[in-house]
Amino acid sequence: MSTNTNKTNPSSFFHRGNSLILLMACGLIITGMALMTGDESTPQAFCPDMFSTRRIVVAPMLCFAGYLLIVVGIIWKKV
Repeated sequence: MSTNTNKTNPSSFFHRGNSLILLMACGLIITGMALMTGDESTPQAFCPDMFSTRRIVVAPMLCFAGYLLIVVGIIWKKV
């Protein structure tokens, strides 16, 4: 009877490192979405904060980094 050490355990598809990367990515996405929130601008009252750097640049970059980190967390293979 031969034993194959290359078999993977199907119950542990993601390792601990993958799970931590995915959790950090979710945290980045949630932070980015939270930074995008704020007062809205209506025809009666214009809100210039709608065009702030935080809402237009920083928050989308955090979300994009989170989505890229999700891809890394899925592809990352523990050696």
